[in-house]
Amino acid sequence: MFNRKWSLLGLLLVALLALSACVAPPAAAPTADDASADAAADAPAAPTEYVNAEILVDTDWIVENLENPDVLFMEVSSRQESYVEGHISGAVYVHTGSQLTNPDDSTQGQILTQDALSALFSEIGVTHDTTIVLYDDSNNLSSTRAFWALKYYQHEDVRLYNGGKNRWVRDGQELSTDVVEATPSDYVANDADPEIRTTTEYVLEHLDDENVVMCDTRNPEEYTGTDVRAARGGHVPGAINLDWVYNVDDNGMFKSAEELYELYTAAGFAPDKQIITYCQTGVRGAHTWFVLRELLGYPDVRNYDGSWAEYGNREDVPIDS
Repeated sequence: MFNRKWSLLGLLLVALLALSACVAPPAAAPTADDASADAAADAPAAPTEYVNAEILVDTDWIVENLENPDVLFMEVSSRQESYVEGHISGAVYVHTGSQLTNPDDSTQGQILTQDALSALFSEIGVTHDTTIVLYDDSNNLSSTRAFWALKYYQHEDVRLYNGGKNRWVRDGQELSTDVVEATPSDYVANDADPEIRTTTEYVLEHLDDENVVMCDTRNPEEYTGTDVRAARGGHVPGAINLDWVYNVDDNGMFKSAEELYELYTAAGFAPDKQIITYCQTGVRGAHTWFVLRELLGYPDVRNYDGSWAEYGNREDVPIDS
């Protein structure tokens, strides 16, 4: 009798184990491999707040500064009709593509020239004392690209309305259709900061550098080469894929500093490494650049604005898929 009871219990235990093995695991955010997990374990504790929290403004801040003559609100997007339909009162419009990139460069998406920024800012009345507040309607994507461009030419006070136009409406504020007339200025852009931008040649020189980590901010299909947007598909050898969409929450606002830090360190992006971000034309790369450098305080982050539009169209560079 004793042996028969234990036999029945054994059969029941085996059945339960088999059943549990058939249950699908829950969906999860990207996970790290063992090496990345070890790096995350060795990293400093996650920050409890953004390192440069003052560069993100909220709705109350904008309301308080709508009449401030030293503050210029700038809506950035690739759809001017959206601006015409309604914008924050007093805001000017800047096109992400035609006004913030160089039309004479053979690679799509390359940053505008120093002279072009000087002309643009003179036209819309910017001075070196102007606080520029950027916003968009695309999860901070266009505004972070503009932020990177303005910091490349070292305009001192640039901020970003976290959540943009969608947050403005969600918070019960009204949009304006008024035509904004700017008083022209004589703005001369500062020299470029080479520490926040990089090139294909630099990428190639550092492919085997253990102190440099490439961050591919595109979607997984682009990374693996099943979604091909250049002559060749795939990714830069050694690059780690972390889609930029994980930077924001359901409302299009940046996730907390703690969430972002854990996300990137778990993926293998340690603060003591140089991080190079890239995508297709440097827009999504700039979004991740902003998160790492401006919000988390990583000391050495560079955006590769040539990105896959340049790298993927070259036949003389190595590619993985």
